Amino acid sequence: MAKIVDHDQKRRDIVEVTARIIAEEGMEAVTTRRIANASGCSLGILSHYFANKNEIVLGALNWCDARFEPQLAEMYSDSFLSLNDFHALFLTLLPLDEISDIEWRVRVNMVTYSLTHPELKKARLEMLEWAYELAIKFVKKLQEDGEVSKDFDAAIVGENAVDMAYGLAVNLLNFPLEHRRKRVDDLLKVLPTALNVE
Repeated sequence: MAKIVDHDQKRRDIVEVTARIIAEEGMEAVTTRRIANASGCSLGILSHYFANKNEIVLGALNWCDARFEPQLAEMYSDSFLSLNDFHALFLTLLPLDEISDIEWRVRVNMVTYSLTHPELKKARLEMLEWAYELAIKFVKKLQEDGEVSKDFDAAIVGENAVDMAYGLAVNLLNFPLEHRRKRVDDLLKVLPTALNVE
């Protein structure tokens, strides 16, 4: 009896393996041969699932955001948003556990690599715009619910929150995992004041 292959799962497995290679060894280690070996398949099978290396790398970048989207959807399903929800969202964005650490190492490795690969640069910019749009929507909802002053421009607050989270995440990667949460908690103590919330 022939073994039934779940092709979607195989693609996901290859993408996750690639993400882990990027996170642990950097982009210079990412070759189709290395990916095939780590995925337990041949180059021929690899090419059956992906047209080229950049397509696999783009899949790894998308993998980084896959966990975040359902968490956001659940948060937006609430009729009322509070600053505590903002804190929860902020924490979700940061490398505070092993899996988010891997996700952020992939993102950081992709920054310089994508600058010389237009297809990947375009994808990164699209993801950044997506993050900005979500953050602005989040801030507007907080303003509607009286949690953030309406004196602020939601676009400026939302986009700066994304930029700050990105910069903070990159810096946190330099510290041991167990020391990162305290640095973030210290920042979250001053955010309500910065947002002029009474």
